[in-house]
Amino acid sequence: MADKLYDQLADIFNLIGYGSRRSPELEALLKSLFTQEEAHLAVNLSPMAPESPGKLAGRLNLDGGRVARMLDEMADKGLIYSSTRDGEKWYKLLQLVPGIFELQFMKGEVTERAKELARLFDAYFHASIPQKDAKSPFAEESAIHMARVIPIEHTLTATTNVFPFEVASKYIAENSPITVSICYCRHEKRLLDRGCKYPDEVCLQLGPFAEFVKERGFGREISKTEALEILKKSAEAGLIHTSSNTQERIDFICNCCTCCCGILQGVYRFGDPVRSVSSNFEAVVDAEACTGCEECVDRCQMDAITIVDEKARIELKRCIGCGVCVYHCPAEAITLASRADFVEPPKSFRELIKKQAAAKMKS
Repeated sequence: MADKLYDQLADIFNLIGYGSRRSPELEALLKSLFTQEEAHLAVNLSPMAPESPGKLAGRLNLDGGRVARMLDEMADKGLIYSSTRDGEKWYKLLQLVPGIFELQFMKGEVTERAKELARLFDAYFHASIPQKDAKSPFAEESAIHMARVIPIEHTLTATTNVFPFEVASKYIAENSPITVSICYCRHEKRLLDRGCKYPDEVCLQLGPFAEFVKERGFGREISKTEALEILKKSAEAGLIHTSSNTQERIDFICNCCTCCCGILQGVYRFGDPVRSVSSNFEAVVDAEACTGCEECVDRCQMDAITIVDEKARIELKRCIGCGVCVYHCPAEAITLASRADFVEPPKSFRELIKKQAAAKMKS
């Protein structure tokens, strides 16, 4: 019965988020994260919208007080999400990735428990992410990712057709509170002795999700000015802005590197990663202005730029439209131009989950 319960949980995670097909590595991870009793609550908890403990307890014919206490403990452990409605805590199931994974490492803890989870997640990622020559799980037209790239704002010109959902500062201006946490991907790699050179405390959470992060101690609250400074620091470091693949509200703005970020690592391994997470822009080189200094080659984390005849050349099948090369080009020879194949993100998280689940059920 226990194994069947964890199989059910794996199947649910496969329908929401990055995807979590059954494997021995996933089973070991889920058994470390969830007790049997917690797994039983999790498989019966809505992944779409928060619900009250009483509603879940009634569905399962369990004591309401005990269910409420357990759900609160699970939220403290970063296994489920909580919000407050009319003074009462409501809860919903989180995705495994992105979601539960990030919350396990956002505090930057260096403990035996943290190291164990880092090893288990690492084993799961290696088992579930295909090799470079394999077919991308996002290659189908119907595939839709949980995350997307937002270009560095200062790399967008006044003549570029920019939609509001491509502007990071808009979301910062519109949301409160805002929190910052340790980059979970980088911290996980540090726990595995595979850390990188990039800064750690650069992951932003916005609005209701930031409220959850602050309340449960996964990050600290910051001002809008501090959030904009973190975006600037990240751009200067050559990091890639990524966010929720939604329009009306985003939960996070991460500042990612391909050496640590699980999502970008997975995309980087495929020969045609562009439209799985990319923005609606692509880099364009002004050959006359380009000096062939190779700064863009060094900065591009997708290996999308080479120097040919002393001029930068963009391989558009690898360009994710992040703007890092534009930001760092000393000759100002690179710009971002709108892609011909415009992709409009889902308006809401509910729409995103429904589209993902429908695409996965169809395939």
